[in-house]
Amino acid sequence: MSTAVAPKGLEGIVATTSAICWIDGDAGVLSYRGIDIHELAQLSTFEETTYLLWFGKLPTSSELTEFTHQLSAARELNPKIVDLLRSVPADATPMQVLCSLSSQHL
Repeated sequence: MSTAVAPKGLEGIVATTSAICWIDGDAGVLSYRGIDIHELAQLSTFEETTYLLWFGKLPTSSELTEFTHQLSAARELNPKIVDLLRSVPADATPMQVLCSLSSQHL
């Protein structure tokens, strides 16, 4: 009687193909849109890398400025949320904060 041997985890299994990233675990390669992740980590900002992932290319200087402004505007918090967060006890756990927030009507 033969015994079947299953691969460890997803070893050898192609889950999907992607135009966004390339992973070659055996060679230690991870790239986004054809740019090595180490190069991006050293030379690009969060905003530049996000632009690359979303739009398929690194931004020009003017595109980066506009995109940075858009991201900044999207991060604005409702003042009621800021007030609520300031009222949370400093020793509250994240789960306690989430439970408290779920009962609030902002």
